[in-house]
Order: sequence, then structure tokens, then C-alpha cells
Amino acid sequence: MNLEMREIEAFLTVAEELHFGRAAERLTLSTSRVSSLIRTLERRVGTPLFERTSRSVRLTPAGDHLFTELRAAYVRIERAIADVRSAADQAGQVVRVGFATTLPERVPPALVQAFEQAYPAARVVQYAAPTTDLFRWLEGDRAAWQVDVFVTWMPVEDSPHPDLTIGPVLHRIPRAVMLGADHPLADRAAVDVEDLAEHEVVYPQLPNWYGAAWTPQTTPSGRELRLRRVKAEYIEDVLRLVAEQQLAHLTFSSLLDAYRRPGVVVLPLIGLPAMPVRPVWSNSSRHPLVRAFADVASEHSRRAGWHVG
Repeated sequence: MNLEMREIEAFLTVAEELHFGRAAERLTLSTSRVSSLIRTLERRVGTPLFERTSRSVRLTPAGDHLFTELRAAYVRIERAIADVRSAADQAGQVVRVGFATTLPERVPPALVQAFEQAYPAARVVQYAAPTTDLFRWLEGDRAAWQVDVFVTWMPVEDSPHPDLTIGPVLHRIPRAVMLGADHPLADRAAVDVEDLAEHEVVYPQLPNWYGAAWTPQTTPSGRELRLRRVKAEYIEDVLRLVAEQQLAHLTFSSLLDAYRRPGVVVLPLIGLPAMPVRPVWSNSSRHPLVRAFADVASEHSRRAGWHVG
């Protein structure tokens, strides 16, 4: 039996999350792709690994046994890779760069190419991760931080944490609003943020310092937004809420480059400033090329005209 590493990763992630949407977010794959990988693995082993209903996902006894055995082996593989990575890092020539999964598609390859041209002896190892990984790291989950520098949506200039450096603005993306297709505002060409005061707006599960900048409590004229706090750590959860309920979610215009869902529209939002993209990194990092990456990325974005949203 020849197991594919992607099948193993998909199985372990779904087993940990017990949620196909969240597993897909972590793996930066579509939910349908994750489901396909699980079905393929189940055919290989000859038995169901999960019990699926419309409300829950559970491991079968066979799935639970396989998870225990595979997880231990996978941890050993990860440890071996980490040892090799550490040896490479000691030479100072490998830079691990994370990119938020919802960034415009053109951003990661352009920045990686610009850096490798400026530093031909260096090599970039690229990762895709949700911004929630950054929040978990700031809350004390050190294992959530697997990169030297992370390029993500960062609506604040001042660091909220003593061990976090916030770098220069690389891009500004116009704001947008995500609505269900049957929402009263969904047939407009654009939506003014002032009009959202009459509708419920999603307030995602984010740290206060980030959430307040992402989704303000009032409009520019001072009208209070009707914020509904929701437990939605992953963008898939937000998409589902917006599609199923008459909620508005403040986002950015490039979201549909990365995520599409029937029954959801994304419209230009008037009245809020563009969302900045910035590199961030740990103050405790001694990597000699972290600052160099931020500088090269800043210069490339300036030449590309990304600063103007």
C-alpha cells in the first residue's frame, strides 16, 4: 500500500479538528479536496475512518487506531525535518516566510522572487497559514509560529505585544463587504458603510486590538454598527454564516481570489480606509535576513505601486 503524504496530512488534520472546513483552512485546500483525500485513504485501508453527519464528524474505532499510530510516526518525521531545517538555518541562508492564506494571489510569488533576486545565495521556504496562527502565538502557543517572518493583514501600526515587530506597509487593499445573495443590500453596485448601521454585522472571534481595527464599532459619522459576535475562527465559518443568515462581514476586495462560495457576494465598501498588508516577526529572532526580507519587500511593493489601495 502506497500512502500519499497529503492523504496522511489530511487525515491527521481532520482527526484533530473534527471539522472538514477548519481542516481545509489549515491545509490551505478546498473542503472538497480534503474530502476527496479522505475518501481515497478510506478506500486504501478498506474501511471508513470517520462517521459524518450534517452536524458532526467523529472518528470510527478504525480511524481512532490509525490516528494514534500515524500521529506518532508523523511527529517523528516532523522532528527529523526540523533537525535538518535547523542545520540549514545555522548557515543563515534559509528564510521561512509565511503568507496569510487570504492575501491576493500575486503577492507571495512576487515578494519571494524579489528577495531571491536581491539575495541569490538565500533560499525562501514559503508557507501559507491563517492569521489566527499569529494570534495563537501571541497568546502563548509557541508551536503556532513556524516562520521567520509572516506577511499578513495588519490594520494597526503599533505592536500590541513586546515580542512582535510590525514592519512597513507592503500593500493596501480596498475594503469590501461580504453579504448573502439574498441580503437586502446584495443587489447594489457598492455599499456605503453608513448603510450598514441598519443591518447586523459580523464581529469575528479576534483579539480586541485587531478586531476593533478590522470591524469598527461605529461608522465615520458616529452611527453604531449592530455587531454580532460570532465564534468563527476560520474564513470558511464566516462564509457559512453570511450565506445562511442575513449578516454582513467587513472584508477586502481580493477575498474572492482565494475563496468562492455559492450564495455569497462581495461588494466594494465605501467609507473605510484600505486594509494594509505588512510583514511581522518576532523581536527575539536573530535571523540575519529577516529585516532584509522586509526591506526588499517594501521596496518591491513601492515600485509595483501596491501602497495605494
